[in-house]
Amino acid sequence: MLSVFFRPVNTGRALRWLWSACILSMAIWFLPTAQAIAAGTGNELALSVMAEQDLLHKGRLFRAGAGDSFPANREELAGWLARQQPAEGVNLLGGDYWLYLEIRNDTAPTEWVLDGSNTLIDRLEARIYAESGRMQSITSGYRNRHPFMLHYGQHVYLEPGASKQVLIRFASPYFRSYPRFEFIEVEAYRYRVLIENLIIIGCLGTLLSLSIFYTFAAFSTQDRSQLWYAAYMLCYAAGWGMVFHVPAEMLGFHDLRWHYVPFFLLPVLNTMFYREFLHLGRHYPKLEKASRFNLVVPLLLLPSCFLAMPYAHSLATVVITIWLVMALVSGIISWRGGFRPARYFVLAFVALLVPGLIILPANVGLLPQLVRNAELFTLMGGTLDGLLLAFALADRVKLLSEQKDAYLAQMNEALALAHTDALTGIGNRYAFDRHLDDRFAFGNADADHEQLLVLIDLDGLKTINDRYGHSAGDDLLRRFAEGLKRHCGEVGDVFRLGGDEFGIIARSQHESRLRANLADVEKHLVGGGFTEAGVSYGIAFAHEARDAANLVTLADTRMYEHKSGRKQIRAQS
Repeated sequence: MLSVFFRPVNTGRALRWLWSACILSMAIWFLPTAQAIAAGTGNELALSVMAEQDLLHKGRLFRAGAGDSFPANREELAGWLARQQPAEGVNLLGGDYWLYLEIRNDTAPTEWVLDGSNTLIDRLEARIYAESGRMQSITSGYRNRHPFMLHYGQHVYLEPGASKQVLIRFASPYFRSYPRFEFIEVEAYRYRVLIENLIIIGCLGTLLSLSIFYTFAAFSTQDRSQLWYAAYMLCYAAGWGMVFHVPAEMLGFHDLRWHYVPFFLLPVLNTMFYREFLHLGRHYPKLEKASRFNLVVPLLLLPSCFLAMPYAHSLATVVITIWLVMALVSGIISWRGGFRPARYFVLAFVALLVPGLIILPANVGLLPQLVRNAELFTLMGGTLDGLLLAFALADRVKLLSEQKDAYLAQMNEALALAHTDALTGIGNRYAFDRHLDDRFAFGNADADHEQLLVLIDLDGLKTINDRYGHSAGDDLLRRFAEGLKRHCGEVGDVFRLGGDEFGIIARSQHESRLRANLADVEKHLVGGGFTEAGVSYGIAFAHEARDAANLVTLADTRMYEHKSGRKQIRAQS
């Protein structure tokens, strides 16, 4: 049905560019995982309420072993540090690390939060050693409870002006990006948590709402693209819900093997959606064939979540990057081909690609994270993607409605032509028969019987055709039809039945007016130069006839009686 809105587009060049971009993406992503976070200098870090500090850049990084444990007190710390093996950086494929640094609180607040963010941290422990010998112990991370919802932060006490030695141990089977550790004043952290949680819950709620709405819409409209879109939104919500540990906090679900399953399914579900939505199989079969990559490869790589978990996030990054490129190219080609809803589709993937350009390279260590909490930034982009795709679906519904209205207008026009006499522009014999059946309804006890039928014979047409030609006869027919519409159209429906025969269907109460108007029409014809023309008619009433054929016969008989009477009068004169 939407084929009229597409125009041919040569997809060969776009496909060559598409495959080149995909191959380049795969080559880049499969470079050795970067370990670019260099160890700090070990100098003392002065804390400030306003300034954000990334402790990983300021401290000394060491590798941790399975049997390693924290020093029991501050006195043992120097010897403990001397025995540790330095690490050049954090391996995104996972590992166990120590981070050591010295801090000094140069501010008045004493209540702070030690927070780990920017990535999955399976286990997070810390010890803060004071000069007084006091030691604070902190436990957080994915598998432990923490006081701030959806965040790893834990309370710490830092006396103003006092120096502390901080030792952090963090481990994970993989890191989605380089971890970030910082000390934040507690009130500032509460505000951050509040804002970020509102955004997280709002975005996830929006995704779930879109999924539920379009699930019901798909079953009511039988539109498969809406069903795939609903599944895509549900999968997106599930994936990002796991990223922000919603199932872990609400349901106690801590199985990391499932975290990247939704992200392998996202390209599959969205590709099924845009193949249907953009009608690729019908209009761009080469693009449809190329998009099968997004269906096969993610499913083949999905078992890595269970069999090679450290590599799952890198492999998911690869397939997501290729999917984004393919979807964007398909949308642009479809938009250029004239499919108007594709504009929202393209904007949706731009909204997804912009944060993707920030988070995806950092996922495989090509770049450091350019923004704090890039995952939240990407969730917002994904939610905007979902909303814009909803606009695309709505725009397609609008387009279908416009197309349906255009077809209805064409059909109505065709029906009007089918009911209209081509020469005179009034109703034809087919329209007359339909009106006769509808208006008189013989045999219906509730029918309105206060109707009449006028059958008219235009006298003199044959004479004018023979004497002046058929063009003059056609002009007479048009002039007569115009006169009927002008004088009788207000009180009844006017038809040309064929040749020189016409008919009028009206209510019985207009009989006298119709007789007078027919006489006026005849005068205008004669006064207009058609001196040979005349009007003979017969009137029959609904209550006089048992059916339509009988009514027509009765009116026809009276019309010929009127014609014969007029001939006798002319003969006598």
